[in-house]
Amino acid sequence: MSEAAPFRYAKADESPGFLLWKLTALWRGELTRLLDGYGITQTQYAILASLRWFEAQGEPPTQTHLAEHTKTDKMTLSKALRGLEVQGLVKRTKSREDARAVGVRFSPKGRSLVQKAVVTVEGADEAFFGKLPGPELESYKALTRTLIAGNGH
Repeated sequence: MSEAAPFRYAKADESPGFLLWKLTALWRGELTRLLDGYGITQTQYAILASLRWFEAQGEPPTQTHLAEHTKTDKMTLSKALRGLEVQGLVKRTKSREDARAVGVRFSPKGRSLVQKAVVTVEGADEAFFGKLPGPELESYKALTRTLIAGNGH
């Protein structure tokens, strides 16, 4: 007795979720290769880059804001921050403005590392996503932002 295949799509590459899986696997592989040279994970990079972005934009450098910005759950974020502290890249402090908030600050070593890592990752960004011509890249980014906004928690 055979059950009918449960798949909605005739071809695997018609599934938007599977396409995202494949694209993410390629991108994560490239980032892992690059970030290994800095001794940080992709989650740690997202935190460091976001923290540097907050500084440049004058946004609050708190754990909660980092979790919201990176779409990382609080437990994963806390664990990654702990690893960054052990490496001497950041320091967590109680906020002076809000007793419930935990601020995050760079060490000099962390600031130096993130400056270099951002340049490396943005170069990889251009090489990887540069396969799309300008208008298609803009469409990709707009569609991706729409999906994130529509599915964010």
